[in-house]
Amino acid sequence: MGLNGIFTDRHYQNWPSWHIVYEWEDELSHALHLPLKNSPEGSKYALCRAFKRIDHKIFNGRIGCMITDLVHKDKDRYLYFEMCAKQYKSFSNSRRTIPVIIDFWDKEGVEHFKKLYADCPYILVTSLEVFDFLKANQIRNNLVHFPMTLPSMYRLSPNQSLDKKVDIILAGRKNPVLWDFLKQFEITHPEVEYLHQIQKDGELYYESNKRGIVGKFHTRSEYMNLLKTAKVAFYATPGMDGGERRTGGFNPVTPRFFELLSGSCHIMARYPKTAETDYYRLAEICPSITTYDAFESQLNHALKSPSPTDKNAAYLKDFYTSTNIEILKKII
Repeated sequence: MGLNGIFTDRHYQNWPSWHIVYEWEDELSHALHLPLKNSPEGSKYALCRAFKRIDHKIFNGRIGCMITDLVHKDKDRYLYFEMCAKQYKSFSNSRRTIPVIIDFWDKEGVEHFKKLYADCPYILVTSLEVFDFLKANQIRNNLVHFPMTLPSMYRLSPNQSLDKKVDIILAGRKNPVLWDFLKQFEITHPEVEYLHQIQKDGELYYESNKRGIVGKFHTRSEYMNLLKTAKVAFYATPGMDGGERRTGGFNPVTPRFFELLSGSCHIMARYPKTAETDYYRLAEICPSITTYDAFESQLNHALKSPSPTDKNAAYLKDFYTSTNIEILKKII
């Protein structure tokens, strides 16, 4: 089976969460000679947006899907990174598309998912936990585990020297347990500086507990360079400590884990022991913290230790996007 290209949403999606998706697309496009094509999503025309709303509400997206099938030739097939599994018929779950499902949170809606995605020749799934769940629920499509990776452009070199100016960084959404532990730690260690993300006027900023707001860091280069300035980074899988209400109980390992490692940070983490966290060997990098005493001891040790560049580089070599290129080669 061949692929004609990769559908991309970069023509309308610019939120920071999408930037790594576009880097995956670029690397796969270059390596496999697959052209990028704007997806049918995100039309700038008001009439088209109104049609899509009516189509989704009344016809469950079937009309738009039929139009997509008519526009594309029978032989045309596209890879498409789908941030969250659709709840309606779409180009992304038609026979023209091989979707890469990034987020799947709806365990109760698995039968609806099976019907919507029944025409896809393959379904690629980034989460091993979701992959096992779909397999157990007898998905009839060709199901492939297509793991989370770090774009190869961020390859960490052993012995790389970085200027660590900040003690701790909390990138993205805060884990409430680690945040509470940090606030307790701050009382007895007032000299420690940390950066955390805040939202102000609809935009994301990083704020220091010592210097106030230090910047936005919206571009990928700004964000990745920011990570390199921190000695220690906090990480938690998204289904921990109340997050299970959002994720439906799933606890996928996210790309942020790899990003923090590529910044040569020590990791303080919370995660469950699952087939997924075992697959990504999280215990090899950091234990899951369960008590404040363990948190304080590990954080004090990390702050006094040299950057774990060699250790992180050795781990990351198994999780660059180049590994997914080989998976995709076998499919096409």
